Amino acid sequence: MVERTIVTAALPYANGPIHIGHLLEYIQADIYTRFLKLKGEHALYICASDMHGTPIEVKASAAGIAPEQFVERFWLEHKKDFASFLINFDNYYKTHSPENKELAEHFFETLKSRGFIYRKFIKVIYCGHCQRSLPDRFVKGTCPHCQAEDQYGDICEKCSTILKGFDLVNPHCVICNSTPREKESEHYFFKLSGFSEKLHSWINNPASFLQPEIKNWLNEWIKNGLDDWCISRDAPYFGFTIPHSREETGEDKFFYVWLDAPIGYISSTKNWCDQQGTDWKKYWLEGNVYHFIGKDIVYFHYLFWPAMFMALGYPLPKLTTHGFITVNGTKMSKSRGTFFTAKDFLQDYSAEALRFYYASHLDRKLVDIDLNLADFQAVTNNVLVGNLGNFCYRTLTFAEKNYGDSVKITVAENLELRDDILALVTNTLEYYQQMDFKMAVKSILKIADLGNAYFQQAEPWKNKESAKEDVGLCIGITKILGILVSPILPEFTSKIYDSLGLKNVTVADLNFEYVGRPKKPEMLVQKIEEIDNKTATKPTEPPARGKVVEDENTFPVQMKVGKIVKVADHPQADKLYVLQVDFGKETRQVVAGLKENFAPEQLKEKIAVFCTNLKPAKLRGELSEAMSLIADDGENLAFLNPGNKKLGEEVSFKGMKNSREIITYDQFAKIKMIVKEGLVFYNQQHLQGVSVQGVKDGAKIS
Repeated sequence: MVERTIVTAALPYANGPIHIGHLLEYIQADIYTRFLKLKGEHALYICASDMHGTPIEVKASAAGIAPEQFVERFWLEHKKDFASFLINFDNYYKTHSPENKELAEHFFETLKSRGFIYRKFIKVIYCGHCQRSLPDRFVKGTCPHCQAEDQYGDICEKCSTILKGFDLVNPHCVICNSTPREKESEHYFFKLSGFSEKLHSWINNPASFLQPEIKNWLNEWIKNGLDDWCISRDAPYFGFTIPHSREETGEDKFFYVWLDAPIGYISSTKNWCDQQGTDWKKYWLEGNVYHFIGKDIVYFHYLFWPAMFMALGYPLPKLTTHGFITVNGTKMSKSRGTFFTAKDFLQDYSAEALRFYYASHLDRKLVDIDLNLADFQAVTNNVLVGNLGNFCYRTLTFAEKNYGDSVKITVAENLELRDDILALVTNTLEYYQQMDFKMAVKSILKIADLGNAYFQQAEPWKNKESAKEDVGLCIGITKILGILVSPILPEFTSKIYDSLGLKNVTVADLNFEYVGRPKKPEMLVQKIEEIDNKTATKPTEPPARGKVVEDENTFPVQMKVGKIVKVADHPQADKLYVLQVDFGKETRQVVAGLKENFAPEQLKEKIAVFCTNLKPAKLRGELSEAMSLIADDGENLAFLNPGNKKLGEEVSFKGMKNSREIITYDQFAKIKMIVKEGLVFYNQQHLQGVSVQGVKDGAKIS
């Protein structure tokens, strides 16, 4: 029996352009679907434009066109934007469709017949000036719980408290800015509260595939009590009319967009299945379903959506949630020149460069990803082009130029290298399966490193005939790299396949076998020549008091022993702590990205080594005056242990003194310190009196 899999990304709202923040999720889901297909699985990547709701009705009215025309324009635009970033949907449909109307009514009628839907009168927010009821997103005010201003009426973005529009302090209508009033209206409700126990069991079942951070949020929400879910809205509204609502309530009611939007996943599948002559139930009731979403819509996808499935008796989907995208450390901003639509971004950079950068940062940890444009340029030029692209291109062009007939690989040679690479192949496939694309990229780059080193050691340009089999082995490595990176870089891979004459490639082809003569490949990837000065966070030179490295016996970093005396959450960043560090004669503030690896109690009173001559900088609004030095082997992190040294005391490498000059983070990042047998080394010298436990040899200090 063929196992069927559906992969979805959240349905983009059809009222504005796709931007690079949106693209993270669609690239993430695209990588996973391409991987499943590479394995030979029957997987479909399904999505649609979310077309209903008050915002669309209001914007269409302001534009003087029908909502149907308004959303159709963005549907077509979104399809083009996604295709330009090589996002390959099997079906990209729309929620304003006959299939979605049919399934929304089916869900509603079934739930109603089973006693999960009822009616009651509630208070709604009514704007007398606009003469309309206001959905929660059309009311803004002050959160009654944390006093954050300018919050929407459905959820406080600062404290994550679920709200109702009339909960807000000093509410105002976002359309006309006038003060709304309360009004009674009869609405339909889904009995979400009745599923608290089942949801709790599902959330805390290890087989549910939930991320730890998500579990914590959900358990807290359930602990505080779930309210039944209002699934209807008053006119005027662009959406589907609820059957029989006029007879039951005296006026037309419409399905709330969050009822019919997720059903759009299924209706898009149904649209594809109808064209193929098959049944959507074979996928949703008998197969696997994976949702990729952002953390802003967790409540709907982890509570409302699963509860509806439980009520219908459907198997529950598996969900993966990602953080937000920032640019140069802050929210995307038009005034700063860091708000990029998909179209804007492609004017200066390539789609595959962004796919590679995102993949290099994506795993299943719920953290925000910063698109630092200077770092993006460095990763593209030094890693994608300089490592992966360079090895594959030089191998293929050398083979095409120097061997007139063909090259082949001798099976008996270089068994150790082959075994190392095949072990990395196995690891890479496992990382993809776990949706840990960050580690998959690292593993792929290790293979490229081995290939580059082997090609350089073989020196085929000195004796082309005797090195023919060495080049053949490098072609085998190139083929493996092309296959492994194909979910992330489909165009890059396509050029390699074209050069090697490969077709219908699967994971079964992950071997070194190749006989033939490669064609000269197209340029595989392009460097980024320059970054716009207005948008890049470029390194700044240190003050002109002297050079950073005075002589060969001077180490660029000033390192001192400090004790963490206070740990606080960063008010503007989920993955950062704000630390107060005692250096004996002074206390400095340090902003550190350690939240996903260390609990506050693990950091409090920790004595460790810090870089103290790093240029002070504001990180998401908080000043950082030093930096903790951490050993990182790709899987584990560890502090440097200064033993019995006193607070404020400097530590140094044998035979070297520490610099006193200010350095930038970019300068620090170029300094290569590694862990070997529990000690930290730089240029064969070890850091005196300092040890490291809990990381593997080769761990880097960052």
